[in-house]
Amino acid sequence: MKNWAGNLTYGASALLEPTSVEELKEIVAAAPRIRALGSRHSFNQIADIDGVHVSVARLPQSFTVGETPDELTVPAGLRYGELVSELDRRGLALHNLASLPHISVGGSIATGTHGSGDRNGSLSSAVNGLQIVLADGSLMNIRRGDDGFEGMVVSLGSIGVVTYVTLGVHPTYAVRQDVFENLPWSTIHEHFDEITSSAYSVSLFTDWGDRGASSVWL
Repeated sequence: MKNWAGNLTYGASALLEPTSVEELKEIVAAAPRIRALGSRHSFNQIADIDGVHVSVARLPQSFTVGETPDELTVPAGLRYGELVSELDRRGLALHNLASLPHISVGGSIATGTHGSGDRNGSLSSAVNGLQIVLADGSLMNIRRGDDGFEGMVVSLGSIGVVTYVTLGVHPTYAVRQDVFENLPWSTIHEHFDEITSSAYSVSLFTDWGDRGASSVWL
C-alpha cells in the first residue's frame, strides 16, 4: 500500500478497518504494534510501522452536539470535504480549513496541519475534546483544560487511536477569494508580512524558480 502521491510504500503487514469502537478496542489491545493511518496524505514515514495499520474511516458516522451549542463531535476518519457539508447543513463552519478536501480530520489534527492565515490557529486549535483508544484497549475522553490535553491533540499518533473529535464551531459565513498571479520574489521579500496578513487566509504557491510566486490566494 502506498501514500497518496505514490512515492512511499508502507511496511505494515495489514490494514484493519473496524466498524465499531468496541471492535477497535479489541484490535488495539491484541496488537503488539499498531498505528492509526489516516488518508495517507503524508510525504514521510510518520504513519508507517512494522506491525499493522488501523483505520477509523468505517466507524459510525455520527455527529453529536457537544457540551455547549458552539461545538460538534465528529468522526476522526471524516474528510474535510464531508465535514464542511455537514456543518453547512447545520448553519455552522470552522474558523480554518485544510487546503484539500480529501484529508482526514484526525490525521490532519494529529500532524499539526496548518490551514493558512496569520491570524488563524492551525486546525488543531479548533479541538475541544478527543475520544482515544489507548494501547491496552481502554477508552479515554479528554477535554480542553485537562492535564496533557495539548500534547494529545498534536500527538503524531503516539498516544493512541483517536476515534471522535469535538470541534469548536461558528455560525456559517461567506468567503470571497482573490487570486493574484506571478508575484516577484523581490516584492515578496520586501512586503512579506504585509502580504501574509492582507486577508483572513493567505496562500502563496511557487515552484521555487526565479519567477517568484505563481499565484497568491487571498
